[in-house]
Amino acid sequence: LFRSSFYIVLLCIMKVNQENEETKLQNILSKAATVTKTVIITTVNAAWTAPNSIFDLFLEGFRSGNQTQALLNHLVVGAMDQKAYSRCLELHPHCIALTTEGVDFSGKANFMSEDYLKILWRKLEFQRTVLEMGYSFIFTVIS
Repeated sequence: LFRSSFYIVLLCIMKVNQENEETKLQNILSKAATVTKTVIITTVNAAWTAPNSIFDLFLEGFRSGNQTQALLNHLVVGAMDQKAYSRCLELHPHCIALTTEGVDFSGKANFMSEDYLKILWRKLEFQRTVLEMGYSFIFTVIS
């Protein structure tokens, strides 16, 4: 009896966490979307978000480009680990944590390795969720 009660409580907690994450994403998308419910999305991890890294250069490209600064209002950044999420929030208002319990997405993953495939599937899951919420997106990579 105790064991089954424990699993029921655990499942309820997981469901609440999932709903909280979806609510956070919905709020971010509604703030970042154009009037046609379109956003620009990208993903980053700690390897790309250190100070003076490619993430800084990526954002600076929007700020200094020819009539591109307003596009930053529509950029949603999915952070694959806690360090990237914290750094993203320092630089940009529309960040969502895409962390996965028990998986460390902070480092470099070699092409087609197990970690690479986990990262790839997590990014695809993020994109699917955005579409299921009724938004269109342009996906870009920062590398």
